[in-house]
Amino acid sequence: MEQAASKSSTVVTYGLYLGIASIVFSLIIFYSGMMGNTYFSYLGYLIPIVFIFLGLKFYKEKENAGILKYGQGVGLGVLISLVGGVVSSIFTYIYFVFIDPAKHTEMLAIVQEKQLEAGVPAEQLEQMDGMMSAMMSPIAMALFGIIGALIGGLIISLIISAILKKDPEITY
Repeated sequence: MEQAASKSSTVVTYGLYLGIASIVFSLIIFYSGMMGNTYFSYLGYLIPIVFIFLGLKFYKEKENAGILKYGQGVGLGVLISLVGGVVSSIFTYIYFVFIDPAKHTEMLAIVQEKQLEAGVPAEQLEQMDGMMSAMMSPIAMALFGIIGALIGGLIISLIISAILKKDPEITY
């Protein structure tokens, strides 16, 4: 029972850290003029890597006597990313609907501008406008954020768990 409690506290703690760090990173992007900067947004991938690694390392060293089975690590890592994804997605929805709806409009304009730069004809953009608005609505962004966190968290967890894995020693 104690191990289940330490697993859930590790998941919640590091998931909240991940969510808060993601929110801070989003705010930096929104207010530093980096919205639409592809290279800067790649830095956002470091956030889940860091917090999943720290969460698994903490669990292994402090909560589980230096042992971390591969499946355990993958499961914990995915749950950490799920909590972080839910926290940051709730923030995304609240931010774009209630706090600063103009940022959402600005983001849509940046996406359209990027597509024009990529060579998509303006007529085709006009045809896609309704679909793009629906796919980038605050609720859709929040849902895609959770799904993306799960998929990204799974991939990251598979790799980090392989690195940190330590099976219990078998004694005869």
